[in-house]
Amino acid sequence: MKRAIRINLLLLVLILAGVSSGYAQKTYLVAVGINNYDNGENPLPSSVGDARAISRFFNDYNDSEVFMLKDENATRDHIMRVLKAQFAKATPADEIIFAYSGHGFDGGISCYDTANVIFCSEIQEILAKSNARRKVMFINSCHSGSFSKKYERDPRSRRYKSKDSSVMLYFSSRANELSWESSLMSKSYFFNRLVQALEGAADANGDKKVTARELFNYVNSRVIDDTGGIQHPQMYGKFADDMVVVYVK
Repeated sequence: MKRAIRINLLLLVLILAGVSSGYAQKTYLVAVGINNYDNGENPLPSSVGDARAISRFFNDYNDSEVFMLKDENATRDHIMRVLKAQFAKATPADEIIFAYSGHGFDGGISCYDTANVIFCSEIQEILAKSNARRKVMFINSCHSGSFSKKYERDPRSRRYKSKDSSVMLYFSSRANELSWESSLMSKSYFFNRLVQALEGAADANGDKKVTARELFNYVNSRVIDDTGGIQHPQMYGKFADDMVVVYVK
């Protein structure tokens, strides 16, 4: 009995040490990429490539648990079910990340089954219920800067207001801008630079950490250059500039 108590105390100490150090114990990633929709309209060239790229990165990072959905698997019901199940697993020592690439609109994202959508406020509710210490969204879609707004034509939609700290929302473009993809690239301009940044290119001071500020500085300047100044990623949320997004190997 005493030995069991000592082991439990040791586990608690290790968890608290991880929390105080800023290093998440485990990362849960749900990545969604949709090139083709059920109505056959407006296919995209590299959204699935975006989901694959960020999934590959986190497959090799921090004991991550990665769940990727693409095209016909990315229905509303499936996305919502996976988000709830995966993010409910997180402890206060963990982090959760939702990465999406595809079509979007003011206040939400499109699903493979185009008759259905997911509102930002619905994802917010899932994030709020998770015990994770750090919560991140990467959204690549046209007008994605409006994702946190209320969609006025549907009562289910509400404006995103996070009460948690260490919640970061990173959008590929301003509310009035398109988010560009190229058939010559396997990734969108935003995810191309985002993955480079996570791999260490954004570690400006060489301390083996990519902070929120470093991520913003690296990705934004390059996406703006890549697109000739017509796309400006936007970062929102309640977090410190020095919040560590990833640690560099």
